[in-house]
Amino acid sequence: MPTHRKPTIHLMALTAVICMMGMHFLVPQTGWCKKNAAKKAKESVGQSIDIRQDTQKKRDKWEEKKEKLVAEYESLKSIHGEFLERNRQLTAEASRLEAVTRTLLEQKKESERIAKEMTPFLGGVYQQLELLVEHDTPFLAQERKDRLQRLRTLLDDVEISIAEKYRKVFEALFIETEYGSTIEVYQDKVLMGEDEVLGNIFRLGRVSMFFLSLDEQSAAQYSVGDEQWVALPDTDLAAIREAVEIGSRRRTAKLLALPIGRLSKGGE
Repeated sequence: MPTHRKPTIHLMALTAVICMMGMHFLVPQTGWCKKNAAKKAKESVGQSIDIRQDTQKKRDKWEEKKEKLVAEYESLKSIHGEFLERNRQLTAEASRLEAVTRTLLEQKKESERIAKEMTPFLGGVYQQLELLVEHDTPFLAQERKDRLQRLRTLLDDVEISIAEKYRKVFEALFIETEYGSTIEVYQDKVLMGEDEVLGNIFRLGRVSMFFLSLDEQSAAQYSVGDEQWVALPDTDLAAIREAVEIGSRRRTAKLLALPIGRLSKGGE
């Protein structure tokens, strides 16, 4: 005769399965099932809350990170725009400098050409000035020789620009030219025979030079033809005195009868 097992264990297992599946309506609810179901529900709700909180934290962190990234992107975008503008400006400046450089190179070549042509020309003008001072009436002799010496030093200096040399040469030429249309009185010693006498020298342009002693008792004229001072008669003293006063601006200009005499050797 077959032996029957007790259904108690199977019933309890089925009841537990039913409780777990939430099928409590199929069997009468027991205290244990209620307690277990409440525990499961509480755990499920707790897990759901934890998951939701964790998700919210992650979302908050992402939003914060997103805001930082957006701000950083906008900052980098602004910097990029500034760099683009700066690059545009530098490109324009580089183009301008290239044009200036080309212009300067052209000017340099032109300056070198002018300097090459101008150097011998200025040398020629200097030689003419030198000959003029050497053979001219010997007024302000030391001053004019010193000017020529300074000019010679300047022309020989390779560090000085051709423009400055040109300016100085024509400045000296202008001064020498002015001597031909001006009068002046200055003090100097002249050789009268074998004696040096101090007095006032009256220069009448480049035409003639007259000497009046400091005591105004003797006068002389420089003879270009003889290259020496020649004493004048007392009859010329009054005219020479007036000429010295006019040249010193102590008297207004007037017509004077001055003994011009010979202007060159042999009366040429």
